[in-house]
This record gives sequence, C-alpha cells and structure tokens, in this order.
Amino acid sequence: MKKIYSLILAISAVATLAISCSNDKFAELYPDPSKTSVVTCDKLMTGAFIAGNQNTFNSYWRMYTWDNYFGKLAQTIGFSNNSGSVYYINDGYANDRWNNFYDILRNFRVLENTYNNEEAADQAQDKIFMDITEIFVIDHLTQLCDIWGPVPYSEACFLGLTGEMTNAYAAYDSDETLYSNALSRLDAIYTELGSLKGSISSNTQAKLTAADFINKGDIDKWQRYCNTLMLRLGVHVAAQGSLASAGKSAVSTAAGRLLVSDNDNEIYVKSDNDGFQQESRDSWKDINNTASQALIDAMQITGENDPRLPVIYAPTKSDYTATDADDISYKAGEYYGRSTKETDAQQNIRGGSNHNTEATRLYARLNGYTYTSNSFARSPIITASEAWFLLAEAYQQGYASGDAKTAFINGVVCSIKFYYRENMESDQTRLAIYSDQAEDFKAEAMPAESDMKAYAEKVWDAYSNKLEAIMTQKWINFNIKQATQAWTDIRRTGYPALYYPADGADNNGYPTVTQRVKYPATEIANNNDNYKAAAATVDNDSAYYTLFWAKKVQ
Repeated sequence: MKKIYSLILAISAVATLAISCSNDKFAELYPDPSKTSVVTCDKLMTGAFIAGNQNTFNSYWRMYTWDNYFGKLAQTIGFSNNSGSVYYINDGYANDRWNNFYDILRNFRVLENTYNNEEAADQAQDKIFMDITEIFVIDHLTQLCDIWGPVPYSEACFLGLTGEMTNAYAAYDSDETLYSNALSRLDAIYTELGSLKGSISSNTQAKLTAADFINKGDIDKWQRYCNTLMLRLGVHVAAQGSLASAGKSAVSTAAGRLLVSDNDNEIYVKSDNDGFQQESRDSWKDINNTASQALIDAMQITGENDPRLPVIYAPTKSDYTATDADDISYKAGEYYGRSTKETDAQQNIRGGSNHNTEATRLYARLNGYTYTSNSFARSPIITASEAWFLLAEAYQQGYASGDAKTAFINGVVCSIKFYYRENMESDQTRLAIYSDQAEDFKAEAMPAESDMKAYAEKVWDAYSNKLEAIMTQKWINFNIKQATQAWTDIRRTGYPALYYPADGADNNGYPTVTQRVKYPATEIANNNDNYKAAAATVDNDSAYYTLFWAKKVQ
C-alpha cells in the first residue's frame, strides 16, 4: 500500500512541477514527500502545501498569468486597453489553475485514507495534521468556487486510492453546498484545534514544526487562520443569496473568537530561498509593473497622499506637456497610472517610445524595494488588515456587534504597517540587476502610529457611504498580491465602483467585464457528462453568469 501512496504522490508532484519549476527551489527547504519510503501524515500535509504553492505564493505563474487577468478585472494593476484582450482569459491559464487545486486535493485524499487506516492512538496524534490540511484545502476550494461556481469535490480524486474507473469521473457539487459545508467544518476545526493545543505529544509538535512551512507549527496561528477564513466566507455570503442567514450566523460566531488581529500573527509564506522568490519579482517587473490610476485616485481621496503611496509606487520621472494628440500633462515626482478611461492611442503616447526608459517614464510603477528588488517578500494568505476590514463590514452591516469605525482605522493602520515592513525589510541584492530602481523610496522607519490613525480618520470622513470606504481600503490592501480576493469583493459589494469600458474589437467573445471564468476545455473533454450538468446551472457555462453570493458588475 505504501508503494501505491508513493506513486500517487509522485504523479501529483510531477503535475505540479509541470506548472512551475519553482517547486525544485522550494524542495531545497522542504523535501518532496513522494521521495520517501515512509508515508506519514505530517509528510502528506507538507505535500498538500507544496502542491498548492502556485496559488499560495506570488509565483511567476500566478502573477504573470492568473493575477494579471484578475488584476485587470479588479484594476489593481495598470494595463493596456488594446482591443480584443481586455476581458479575455487564456484557457490554458484557467486549466492550470483548475489542475493546481486538484493536485492539492489528491494529496489530501491520500492523507485522509492514511489517517482513517491508523490505530486510534495514532489518530489522536495525527488529527492535528488532518485539521490543518483541511483548512488549507477549504481555503483553496472556496477560491475555486468564487472563480467557477460549482466544482467537483466530494467525489473527486479517489481514483488513485480505489482504482475504480466507474467512479473516476466526479460529479460537481453546488457552490452553495460547498460554502455551507466549509462554514460548518471551519467552525468544528476551530474547536478541535483548541482541544489539540494541550494534548499532542512533544514528538508530534516537533513533526508539525518541521513540516509546516506556513505557520511553523504554531497552532494558535492555525486557529486564527481557520476562524478568520470562516469570517471571510461568512461575510462573503451574508449580504445576499441562499446562505445569507448561515453567513450572518458564522460571522457573529467568528467575530467573538481568535482572529488574525495584528501584523505579528498574519498568515503568509516568506521563503528564505532567494531563488524561489526570484520568479515572483520577475513577474511583477515583466507585466504587472505599471500603476493603476484607480488605485492612485483612492490613495489621494483626502487631498493628500496616502502614507502607502511611496512604498507601493515609484512616481513619474519626467515632465510632459500635452500635445494635440493627447490631453494631459505630467509632472515629475507626482503619481499617474494607466486608466481604463484612457484610449489605447493615449496609452501608446504616454508609454510609448518617447517614454519607455526610466529617465523618461511617465506612468508610476511598483516600488522596487517593496516588490521587484525584494528578495524575501511575503506572500499573504490572510493579513490583519483584511481581518479588521471584514469586522468593519460586519459591524457596519449589522452582522455582529462592534464599532465599524474603530475596526476600519485598525485595518488601515495594519495595512500601512504591512507595506512599510515589506519596504524596510527588503533585501537589496536584486538592485544589481534592477539598477534603475536604486533611487526608489526606501523607508527608514514606520510612520508614527498617531499619523497613521489620523490619516485613517480622514479617509473615513471622506466617504458618506461607509461601506464604500471599508471596501475601497480593503481593495487597496489586497493590491496586486491578492488580486483574486479583490475581484471577489468587487463582485460581492459593487465597491469600489470602477469604470469598465466595452471592448470594441470583441474578437475573443468577451465584449464587457466578465462575472466568472468558463470551465477549462480539458475538463469539458475529460468529464463531459458531469460538466454538462454543472454548466446548465450557470447559464450554459456563461462568463456572464452571476454567482449566488455576487452582484452583477457593470
């Protein structure tokens, strides 16, 4: 049986490696579980984490392909408005994202099977690995639901264990069912983790610490991850749809328990391997490096610059006087980004051959110290800022009792601290390659706490619609590192209200902003009968179908 387990894991590892070579670099720190003859629950937990690293880390694949698309939809990146490609997503990218989740799930199924066949005494110690891995799976599963809607889960990824071809083609579970089950399981796992804190042996704790590259064996942080994820999912469905009541109940419960509450207990991955991070830095420089004008506008809502602005973006480098073919003047040292209100012709002038060097650059770009020259940047999973904004929304909407303004201010302060910490802790070894960024702003200290709070107060006062204030600041915090979460929030609340021009060419069949991703072609070919049943529930697999928790973005 152990040989079968190893074979399954090896197949999963090969599939994941086909997506990106970065796993090789990460394996230098965490050995591949498929390459050991001893299959244990702690190693299988690590295998699931490694299988999901493309969407846990800001990897080159994720940033260059996947988040480049969602960054455009959420407008957290500045992008070219060239016709025919504004709202189109490459099916190959969708296929890679789809397969990445099922790489995770295959590892989890083997873990489940291993655990279920253990003696009771071993299960008592290994329950911690089951619970922690399930949190990770639920996080990625619900992200898949946010992208597609119904997806295979309850019947998926058992072929390697059963060998039964008759059940090899998994039916799709409804996204309502998967969300409902996720809320229930997270509630139960939170309680289980609390009881496991004092009951696992020192040997099990040592295994957990060695195998857990996310929270380094800190069970308290896993409880916070679990409960803040429950809060996120509850808030996602509380406003509308079939799970509104269940969502409000989950929010009320989660709000009174351990959450990610400050920058010291945030959930993220930060590799100490420079080679592993190189791909994510290169992806930002290659394609997602230009500022979003919508983000800049939001960071100047009070009439002054947001404290985060200089650590997120490097400003315009040269003055520019408008011509008859253009209608805007630029001033060096100010911040201008690409806007969806620009025409393709205007963008070609402002970013064209006369302005394509660092010395002549008009568009603001990412701050090199925070992003492209940062050897050890964090890949956030759940930040303290997100948690506080979730609470602010819950309080503002009446899902739980608390002061929305105080939670909002805490969210802004934690976000400012997050970005300054990234900038200040940046390793500068990459500047030898990206020498044009050497003059970017490098903070020497955090802004004063009183100044951060004063700025947050001004932002709160600048909005008559407080939900808009909360969601806009949360969107700024998500930025390019969590673009899919930003897009989910826009579909869910309508904020920030962004401008989406029609794609005049429409030569790819996506004339306006999409609401979901169509199922990958490989899934349609390989699981056609179940695909057809699921597609019928989402308007024949329409990219313009509105999911049960969402509002239609115009």
